[in-house]
Amino acid sequence: MFEKIVLRRSEGGEAITAGQLAEALLFYQNVHLVIDMGSFGQLVRQLGPGTLLSVLQRPDCTAVYCEETLGTHSQSVGPLSVHSYVAFTLAGHEGEGTFSSRDDRVAYMFRSQGISASDARRFAKPFLRYAPPRKYSGDFYLKGGITHAARADLREPDFVRAAVNAALSRTPGATSLGDALRFDVVDTDLGLYVFNNIDFEQINRRRASLMPPHEPITEAHLLSHILDARADISLAAFYGGDFVSSDATSSIVQVRYSEILRRRHLNVSELDAFHNVTLPDYPSLRECIDSGQRSFKDFLVLLDKATRFKDWLKAATVDEGLLRNYLAAVSKEGWIQSVPAKTARYLFTTVLESHNPLVGTAAAIADNFIVDKLLGGWRPNHFIDSRLAPFLTPGYA
Repeated sequence: MFEKIVLRRSEGGEAITAGQLAEALLFYQNVHLVIDMGSFGQLVRQLGPGTLLSVLQRPDCTAVYCEETLGTHSQSVGPLSVHSYVAFTLAGHEGEGTFSSRDDRVAYMFRSQGISASDARRFAKPFLRYAPPRKYSGDFYLKGGITHAARADLREPDFVRAAVNAALSRTPGATSLGDALRFDVVDTDLGLYVFNNIDFEQINRRRASLMPPHEPITEAHLLSHILDARADISLAAFYGGDFVSSDATSSIVQVRYSEILRRRHLNVSELDAFHNVTLPDYPSLRECIDSGQRSFKDFLVLLDKATRFKDWLKAATVDEGLLRNYLAAVSKEGWIQSVPAKTARYLFTTVLESHNPLVGTAAAIADNFIVDKLLGGWRPNHFIDSRLAPFLTPGYA
């Protein structure tokens, strides 16, 4: 269970965060990162370049770097807008000139996050070694490229209407129009023309009134959701495992391929239930790190102590689910519950207390963990109670 997860975006559609990565590394046996320009900057800011490289070298983490950005390019042709799907790469920057190589582009990305020029050049090569480049527009993931396949998706009117309705239902300030929706896409040599009956003005007024205010959306945004859905479908099929997608994009994926995200949705529910039962008064690991309460370096120390917990996760049965496996392991009757074990427990704390009351008191406090471990074997609650819970406690050193 929790064998592999592929991270490209967060559920909100934003870049991968350090907290999201930490949760994946703790609970999954293998984590694969699809790093784009947005996630690159986010991870360098939160982790630092050295820590990012150390994570990419871990045996349980792999990565690729997709420096192409997928999007919808729009321009006016007379009174209408015409759109096209694009995958573009940073070619240069004002004041920097044109970048002559991928190494130069990656070095610039490091510099844009405040890394010195010499360190940026030093980090660029190993980053590309541990996160080899891949193209959305090439044949690696899909013959003809992802943008070409997404444009073909737009030639299916029933799918387009269902996809747009699904995206609207997950867009703050908007709602699905159901059968009343009109969103006709006409594919021409000049590009894509869209004819629709969506009241974007009203939607954007509602979005502007939200707290915090949300940016306006257009028909190009909805087209981009369909493009991102095609990218996610292609990457999920290529890599396998759980796949994290934004809410709006995943709703489109489910229109066509609900099974691709089914395992991920089940595991999200499992993790939520597990946290609510085992650590109800603590923030999540993601919140703890993304808020700055704990650093990612602190987390890596915790992760090094989680080997037995991850081994237990690997052996847990999928049919039973995470929480049921955990409760069965914790409540399992064994020698530790027998009379000889309880006698040993009593002697352990009483003898210490007779020699040193303070040590005896400390032993009594640690009794549940230490004696169970020494006399009854390791259980997953040992990691949760003695490692993870203190890590999530504000101010705990």
